[in-house]
Amino acid sequence: MKKVLVGMLALVMCLGLASCSKESGASLADVVAKAKTDGANWSVDEWKEAYKTAMEAVKPMMLEVSEITKSMQAPEGQEADPAKLAEAMGKLQELQTKYGDVEKLMDEFEKIAKGTENGKKVSEDEEWLKSVAKELGLPEDL
Repeated sequence: MKKVLVGMLALVMCLGLASCSKESGASLADVVAKAKTDGANWSVDEWKEAYKTAMEAVKPMMLEVSEITKSMQAPEGQEADPAKLAEAMGKLQELQTKYGDVEKLMDEFEKIAKGTENGKKVSEDEEWLKSVAKELGLPEDL
């Protein structure tokens, strides 16, 4: 049961990274479109700005995912309640519908970034990505 849960959470996290946000006004679709047309000419700083914008766009969804995952956790030493797991899975499916075709957008963004020297540098800079996530208030567990 735990392996299935971890696998589903990983899938949702991947989908969440690419989602679009209506609240922040930023759209991953816009970032991808700009990266597609201009990304080859972007500096490291411009790629960092694109990644930060993408992370701002996904923040609302990531916060929702974090809340749902917290509700799924059982107290230490106990097994998770199947009813809570089922409810949480339903909520995760609602998020997938709410935030659209996010996996495709994220795959495209990553492919564009890794296809450029400067984009690849930023995509592989885990410390910088973690610092931006912290700055934006994204949960560490995601």
